[in-house]
Amino acid sequence: MIDVDNFNPLNRFLLKKDQQEQIVEGEEDLLTDSKVVPIKPPRLRSSPLPQLSVSQLLLIPIALSGIYFYAIARDRYVTRSDFVIRKAEESDTNVAGAGLASLLGRGNQLSLEDARFLKTYLQSPQVLADLDRTYDLDQAYAQKGLDRFAGMKPGLSKEKRLNYFKKQVSVNLDEISGAIVLRTIGLDPKASLNLNRFMLAKSEQFVNRLNQDISQKQLGFAESELGRARGNLNQAKNRLLAYQDSNTVIDPKGEAELAGQTISKLQEKLVELRVELATLKRQFKDPTEPEVAVVADQVRELEQQIQKERRSLVSSKGRDLNRKAADMLKLESEVNFATDSYKLALTSVEKARIESKRQQKFMALLSAPQLPEDPQNDWRSKGFFTVLASCAVGFSLTKFIFGMQASHRQ
Repeated sequence: MIDVDNFNPLNRFLLKKDQQEQIVEGEEDLLTDSKVVPIKPPRLRSSPLPQLSVSQLLLIPIALSGIYFYAIARDRYVTRSDFVIRKAEESDTNVAGAGLASLLGRGNQLSLEDARFLKTYLQSPQVLADLDRTYDLDQAYAQKGLDRFAGMKPGLSKEKRLNYFKKQVSVNLDEISGAIVLRTIGLDPKASLNLNRFMLAKSEQFVNRLNQDISQKQLGFAESELGRARGNLNQAKNRLLAYQDSNTVIDPKGEAELAGQTISKLQEKLVELRVELATLKRQFKDPTEPEVAVVADQVRELEQQIQKERRSLVSSKGRDLNRKAADMLKLESEVNFATDSYKLALTSVEKARIESKRQQKFMALLSAPQLPEDPQNDWRSKGFFTVLASCAVGFSLTKFIFGMQASHRQ
């Protein structure tokens, strides 16, 4: 065995080179001795159908779409009508600021809101139900001929019928004129015209019902307050009448004043008699003299009468006019307050009625619907070019995917 570590570096390099040459020669001998049979790839049977490229395959949907849109598809007829929704009156403030409001587009903003509300209403299931009661929608939009994409299929569900109905009605706002544009689509001229007229009638009903809602909301509270004020007034009057009937008194304050005047007169008479009595006492030394006794009796009786009148005026066992006057004053104050409240409620109702009329809206027809004579054909070109664009995108994606696969194989 050769000790390689004892060789110098040059000897070690020559020895390693000889060993590598021997290994290569051994491998060549093995390849020469073995018989290698090359494997031939299997032959594929040629298909009897012609081989089509991707571009040729894309021509098939393009051709079919062209045949459908320009040869098979049924005509669509569009009927248009224009109208505006405006308030019946405007306040002085709004009239003064009409120029600024027009500059800021306030009118168009209100029309845009009306158009949104109206579009939501006209495309609602309630309108479709009303249409079914007055118009045979299934017959007017039934499928006919070779076109199986236009019209409604028989036996559609409510949701699908509603979706199809929504596609036939378009409500938009003309930003320039501020008018609401209503378009209806039909498979024949009469169907389109009848649908547009029906939608105009429903639009007017919507505006009228909106006015009724405004009136009811504004007048409802005012009228309820008026009814409450009227009831309070009637109750106050009934309490006053009942008190007068139960106490057999109409005006205790007036009666008390009259009683006070009577007492005042009695007091004046008493003063005169006392003066006369004093004079008689100076004339007659004896107080038992008949002249003095008569006047003294009159003074005593008059004093008793005054005390009796006073007790009758304020005593509960008498006429009790002071308490009755206080009660009557309270009841009359309630009647006066109820009367003032009733007057204010009447004023509020009148103001609410005027305000509701001012805020009411009306619908003005600008362009009446006309029977269309020519079908609308721009949708054909739109549909065809949409298919064409889709095919172009699909072709580009397919070519990109095949290119990526080829690059990975390489």
